[in-house]
Amino acid sequence: MYCSHCGKKINEHALEKKQSSYVIKDENGELLPVDTDQKVEYVCPQCGHLAHKDLNEEELKSLSRAAHSQLQRGANSFAYGMAFNLIGIIIGILAFSFFLLSFQSSGGGKKLDVTKSTFLVFVVMGIVAVILLGFGIYNTIVGLNKKVTYTKVLKDLNNKTFVC
Repeated sequence: MYCSHCGKKINEHALEKKQSSYVIKDENGELLPVDTDQKVEYVCPQCGHLAHKDLNEEELKSLSRAAHSQLQRGANSFAYGMAFNLIGIIIGILAFSFFLLSFQSSGGGKKLDVTKSTFLVFVVMGIVAVILLGFGIYNTIVGLNKKVTYTKVLKDLNNKTFVC
């Protein structure tokens, strides 16, 4: 089920496991009779609006607008992620070149000299590269997931095959 206001996917099975909406108790803790024709609504954790199944035409239009918005957010997240990845790779290559510069020639061969300033630059740039790559990979995956999910929702809405 999707919230028709913000487009967030709501997992009603997880919510029902936590607290069933079919079992209603009064102040004394006694079970009340349940009307099976009653429409079950959930509060969206993102926007706080009520979400339910069997959307009418206006709610489907609202969901379409929200899905387009989420699709744009996914594209933006993917773009940010790829930019972070690119900058992280460039800084990682520079860090590797500073690592190679931190070797010192000795009589029998080359030996790593951790007292050189180039080694300190390598360490700092390596840490920055790893952080940027972490943010980049996370944003890229989140963006791709949003793009795939909301492209399917919009396709179903356009084909009038959408089922909550």
